[in-house]
Amino acid sequence: MKTNYLFPNRFKVLSGIVFVVSFVFLIVLLGGGDDNYVINAKVFAVVFDSDSGGVLPIGNNQYFKWTENSITDELVVLLLIVSGVVFAFSKEKHEDELVASIRLKSLAWATIANYAILSLAYIFVYGLTFFSVILFAAFSQLIIFIVLFRINMYRFNKFASHEE
Repeated sequence: MKTNYLFPNRFKVLSGIVFVVSFVFLIVLLGGGDDNYVINAKVFAVVFDSDSGGVLPIGNNQYFKWTENSITDELVVLLLIVSGVVFAFSKEKHEDELVASIRLKSLAWATIANYAILSLAYIFVYGLTFFSVILFAAFSQLIIFIVLFRINMYRFNKFASHEE
């Protein structure tokens, strides 16, 4: 099976390490982490709410403006997304039709689980907490896919080793 859309296997280890480190660092940042990690920079904002410090789109919106802002969370999120995508979609050492099938099933179940979580959030979560759920939803499908795929690959490899 042709898998041109997958990254080379050599990217898997480094991207996996960066993914785990950036995920832990994001949890620390979102949990009200230490201010020692803050990187302030002058950034270009398409939309900026000067009343709330740019957190929510309410109040006095300004458009196409340079502003001073912490870019720590943006950098960590970009690292998380890029490393997660590379890690999730890197070839296995022995990529075949069965691995492709496991990858497809894991992706399908991750999509179903992600939209189930979002549906429940739309029904039961309100206010500013909903904003946090939407932020989580940006990563949840990728994280669920990686976890499901790794579990299924572990089971496959364990079963294959018992067959020999």
